[in-house]
Amino acid sequence: MENNEGKKMGDYAAYSKHYSDRGFWSIVRRYQDKIPFLRDAVGLFFCLKDPATPRWVRVAIVGALGYLILPIDIVPDFIPLIGWVDDAAVVASVLAYVRSRIKQQHWQQADEWLQGRAA
Repeated sequence: MENNEGKKMGDYAAYSKHYSDRGFWSIVRRYQDKIPFLRDAVGLFFCLKDPATPRWVRVAIVGALGYLILPIDIVPDFIPLIGWVDDAAVVASVLAYVRSRIKQQHWQQADEWLQGRAA
């Protein structure tokens, strides 16, 4: 599968079957103090939920967030210091891939959520 810019999405789309909003928020709330790229993941979530986000961007985001909530990773998340490395790499690669489509409002929504959890 390719988007209008000729980029392949197959690698990301393979994990989309593991994604659900409920699963995403469950992982985020459970591990929020351990996920160093939490703002990026939440920003991607809000981009996903924006009706103006193109389909190819949604497919890539769902794939990345699906990998994040996948119970079995290349590097298990419970391993101290390195457990989130593979998840971070997937989120970072998708973030680089779709960065031009993430709006300032998505980052603001992520920041508001992050500030609300600290309250």
